[in-house]
Amino acid sequence: THTHSTAHHSTAMSSLPGPSTGSLWTWSGLRDDDNDEERGDGAAGAADDDGDGEHKFAFPGRDCVIFLIDASRAMFDIMDDKNREPDEPESSYFRLCVKAAHNMLLNKIISSDKDLVGIVLFGTDKNQNDSNFQHVFVLQSLDMPDAKRVRALEAMLEEDFDFEAKYGHSEDYSLNDALWTCSNMFASCAQKTSLKRILIFTNNDNPHGDNPPLKRQALTKAKDLQDVGIDIDLLHLAKRGQRFDVGRFYADAITVEDPTAEYPESSPGFESLLLRVRAKAHKKRSLMRIPFRMADGLEIGVSVFSLVSETKKGGYQWLDRTTNEEVATKTRYFCAETSQPLMPSDIKMYVPYGGERAVFEKEEVQRIKRFDDPGLVLMGFKPRERLKQWYNVKNSLFLYPDETVIGGSTLVFSALLDRMLKGNKVAIARLIPRVNSSPFFVALLPQAEQLSEDGQEQLVPPGLHVIFLPFAEDMRKLNYERDLPTANDEQVAAMSDLVNRLRAPYSADNFENPALQKHYKNLEALALDRDKPEEFVDFTEPDTEQMKNKGRKAIEKVKSLCIPDGYEPEDAAAGGKAKRVKKETDAVKKEVDVSGLDAKALAAAGKLKSLTVPILKELCRSLSIKPKTKKDEIIEQIETHFK
Repeated sequence: THTHSTAHHSTAMSSLPGPSTGSLWTWSGLRDDDNDEERGDGAAGAADDDGDGEHKFAFPGRDCVIFLIDASRAMFDIMDDKNREPDEPESSYFRLCVKAAHNMLLNKIISSDKDLVGIVLFGTDKNQNDSNFQHVFVLQSLDMPDAKRVRALEAMLEEDFDFEAKYGHSEDYSLNDALWTCSNMFASCAQKTSLKRILIFTNNDNPHGDNPPLKRQALTKAKDLQDVGIDIDLLHLAKRGQRFDVGRFYADAITVEDPTAEYPESSPGFESLLLRVRAKAHKKRSLMRIPFRMADGLEIGVSVFSLVSETKKGGYQWLDRTTNEEVATKTRYFCAETSQPLMPSDIKMYVPYGGERAVFEKEEVQRIKRFDDPGLVLMGFKPRERLKQWYNVKNSLFLYPDETVIGGSTLVFSALLDRMLKGNKVAIARLIPRVNSSPFFVALLPQAEQLSEDGQEQLVPPGLHVIFLPFAEDMRKLNYERDLPTANDEQVAAMSDLVNRLRAPYSADNFENPALQKHYKNLEALALDRDKPEEFVDFTEPDTEQMKNKGRKAIEKVKSLCIPDGYEPEDAAAGGKAKRVKKETDAVKKEVDVSGLDAKALAAAGKLKSLTVPILKELCRSLSIKPKTKKDEIIEQIETHFK
């Protein structure tokens, strides 16, 4: 036995276990709730509770992003923003880039406040960096985003901000020096990082066109950075009346995922630039890399991604009330009988069974929970129509081939996907996400690639959706009421007309969670010392006036055909149910007749418990006793009366 004593609390996330020693597979992104060790529940008396088995997604390390912004004089020309509203003032290229960086800082504070962000300007007259490179200015070092950094960018966006006086411009910069500065910032970062990325903002497609040595140095440095795992992406803007030609310089300097694909055109305005910045800064890491065993001797590598994951409010952090510093969590276990502290070796686990305690050692629990090595094992194929919509018991995942461990995985995966699409089949497989994880049965639903009309942009990637299937114990049988009224053809036709009139296009991208947005706006106002939070539009609110105008006649027809005369929904919502319940109760009261019952004889024979509460209450009233509410209390009243 034990008692649980907790000192100061915090909501810091525990580190996730990586792959076992010598393994080429990784399971860094997927964690199940049924692992006692990760929850810290490895105490005696704690049953091996799998809970609901929902996955929690997390990644080791932090993302590092550096905004490398061109500050030469050409970036301060007025941009031809095709998406600008008529009442909005015109902005320079540089101002739009700073606005994009400001927006990303706000998003990082909300969604990934532990990530590291830096801002470096090149093409300035003044310089500020550790290596004393000329015309390179570190505006913000690599650190976590906070309110102070956001306010600094907001000050730079003010109309009266004099950039010329504070930083100046120069055309004698070296992009090699700017990349060196970014490299030094990454190298001096003491935090554990998982993704390093440089985003270059510029409207100059050939920065060193008249200086081949500088061009060669910059391209060499860019390649060196990519070789050590630092991605370089380009957020380019075209000058008025000109086209930004990526091939003149940047095609050899940036990181390209698909060498055969054409690089997108320059951003025509702020909105498109912001979308591209978000896409570039978005985490594109797999949850895990696992083997997919199709048969004896046939195994390929696949990466698992999460396409949809619910966004929740960030957890609060406990602080010391006197120093305002974060506090840590410490858990100690004590013996309930002796109050002595317990060491891990003193603690065992048990599961209650048949009134007894089945006690296990920690090693025994681990062996019991281990079914097989992590991975996917193909079980067979089924027609696609056998996969029902209600079988999806968890958020689905997405499979994509991975060549990093097993060469040729893409070809085998592509052949399997093509065959499943042509045969209209789904694959049934067993999934063990990680070591000591419970097995899942999953359906692999094929998805074909979809391209834009011009064939240049991939709208839907090819791959396999991982649909988690229920076990027999998970299925529920509901007893439906049978003799329910059914709609006739006229009523069905009227409702169909109403549905068609009120039909509206839906896309999840167009609807932000209003609860989250309100929460974030208030946090932002509090952190940035603003008088009131910024207003936001709740797009989930229905446009009732438009709905009435579009479906007025159809609504009236449905009401006349389906709703009885005299029915008022407002009255029903206010008190109709209570009134109906009261009438039913009154009817029950009137129907109770106890004239033929001998209360004294029933009490002496101990048969009062066989009577219902309304009858017992009526018996009390017949004896001039005010009845209580509970049955046992009423029986006691009657028995006491006859003693």
